[in-house]
Amino acid sequence: MKTRLLMMALCVVMLSSLTAYGQMIKRTDAIWARTTTSAITLDGKLTEADWAKAESLRVQMGKDSGIPGGGWVWEDSRRNNTDPTDATFKFLVKGDSLYVAVICKDKSVTGGNFNQFDGLLGNIRYKQATGFLKTPFPQARTNQACEIFYGWVTEPWAADSLAGLKNAKPGFFGDFGSPYTQARPDSLKAFWDAVTYVQGTSNDDATPDTAWTTELKFNLKKFNYDVTQSGGDIVMWSMSVYDADYRWPVDTNKVAGNRVWLQCPWGNASAFNHLRIFVRPDVTPSSGAAPVVGPDYTIPDAKNYATPTLDGKLTEPAWKDAPSLKIKYGDAAIRNAYANTAKFRSGQFQPTVNGAQNAVVDANLANVKYFFKGDTLYLGFDVNDKFVQAVNALDQWDGFRVILSQRNARNGDSVLQKRRLTFRVDSAGAIKREEDLSLSGWDSLKTSVQVALALKGGTTVDTLGTQADSGYTAEMKISLRNLGYPAGRGDGVLFMSITAYDGDSFSGGSYGTRTWFMAEGDFDDGMAWFYMDPATVLTDVAGAGTGLPSEFALLGNYPNPFNPSTMIKFQIARSSEVAFEVYDMLGRQVVAKSLGVRQPGEHAVPFNALGLASGTYFYRLKMVTSGAIVTGKMMLLK
Repeated sequence: MKTRLLMMALCVVMLSSLTAYGQMIKRTDAIWARTTTSAITLDGKLTEADWAKAESLRVQMGKDSGIPGGGWVWEDSRRNNTDPTDATFKFLVKGDSLYVAVICKDKSVTGGNFNQFDGLLGNIRYKQATGFLKTPFPQARTNQACEIFYGWVTEPWAADSLAGLKNAKPGFFGDFGSPYTQARPDSLKAFWDAVTYVQGTSNDDATPDTAWTTELKFNLKKFNYDVTQSGGDIVMWSMSVYDADYRWPVDTNKVAGNRVWLQCPWGNASAFNHLRIFVRPDVTPSSGAAPVVGPDYTIPDAKNYATPTLDGKLTEPAWKDAPSLKIKYGDAAIRNAYANTAKFRSGQFQPTVNGAQNAVVDANLANVKYFFKGDTLYLGFDVNDKFVQAVNALDQWDGFRVILSQRNARNGDSVLQKRRLTFRVDSAGAIKREEDLSLSGWDSLKTSVQVALALKGGTTVDTLGTQADSGYTAEMKISLRNLGYPAGRGDGVLFMSITAYDGDSFSGGSYGTRTWFMAEGDFDDGMAWFYMDPATVLTDVAGAGTGLPSEFALLGNYPNPFNPSTMIKFQIARSSEVAFEVYDMLGRQVVAKSLGVRQPGEHAVPFNALGLASGTYFYRLKMVTSGAIVTGKMMLLK
């Protein structure tokens, strides 16, 4: 009992202290759905007590609804704003079902043609069990997404105008929807269902309305999620709120129409990003504050290293010690090691080259390294490639596309503008800048992004594949100030995805592949949330320091967050056996082992959390000879 109380007190102290991700802004692309055991009646009235304890998100016209994918557009050229959209989403889980409540304040609940109606349009992504993206979800019209379309649409294809009648309810459309004129069968309700309650009268503006409230229910098992397992799951989801006003009858002084969304605006396309709905059985309406959702990846600060020389060779010490992401065509093990939902949104594609899809005989392994220094982001590309070639066709490139969100610019959908920082190998074995880095692109003057490339030993550039190569390396230096970050890296949050291109040409056997981490293109779904953390300082993980330390000290764990392994580094001033213990947020010990007798100096020991659930853990190291203790905090993200 004393040990548990001590660790719970330690948890409180450490939660109030600055941590590697404690200084990061709250993630706006993630939320918890608390798990309830109480009954929920699908009636749109939200009278159950647990709805008041549910986590919520708010969307408003003209206001940020969550970076990087949230946005808004006008659907009526008159752009009247007499009744601006103001909706709140709430999330609960019971058993295998996700319940979503939408409370939309609205003085004019009205139907109309598409884009001029009140209602909801979104999708739930199908969670892949095996394979890569580009495999379609049976019964859904789009790759890996099920469209959720529910609203007062009056076009003949949708509802034969019944949705425009006074006191009409919304219709069900999209995947697993049903024609408005038919009773919705149980076979479709088994996938998703909804009920709406209107505080007022739909399609009648004689008297102002107050709001409409919808409860949606999703059978998560149908989409391959398992939220009842001990570690829970992460549901990939998005939704738009359409808001049309004063059309019954049309009031030309007030008529308006707009749309605001959480992460993605469409139902029949998985674009921009997705909302991560975290679910775990122990996160309930009565379990206290929801766990903090950390970044997908942490980018370390290389402030103690010399600035790299931009020659493409990756020979400086910072590159040797930097963390990396692996990308390889056809390698499911690499993809499945990606954090959180990256393993499900990352994918690959083999286009048709010269009229055929030939066998891929050399799947490149690419290691993409990363760190920041001051207001500059550095990316390093280490590619093993037996056939380095230069073909002026996208489907046969050797190179990379890095997509970053610009923090001070938005596109026509009011979503953060994405920049495609793309390069390939040219015929001389140097860099050819493409897309936003090209002579006609955003950084045509090379003031924001600098790139250099070097061929590995024994590598020559040809188009016949007659000589085996070893590959190439490249360096990319990115000015964060030119991507809209203020001095000092701003809030440190970075949205990124990476695509590797590999084209191999032979006589009669040419092919090309592209493999991506998160989004393939600037329209596609999935941007990873990175955090450039000044408290995570890049160090030599081998522990080869100079001189002996003067005290027992924890030097942190890296990476953090991690999945499923991290390296715990510490220093010790004199010889002693070192004990290692891990505790969960309730103070329960989940790991206890000896690290053996350690000699004076710096040490790095691996910790594999394969058997633990996602979440925050506290750990401590103890010198057995003296009883001295040091503590740390780490986050496991599966």
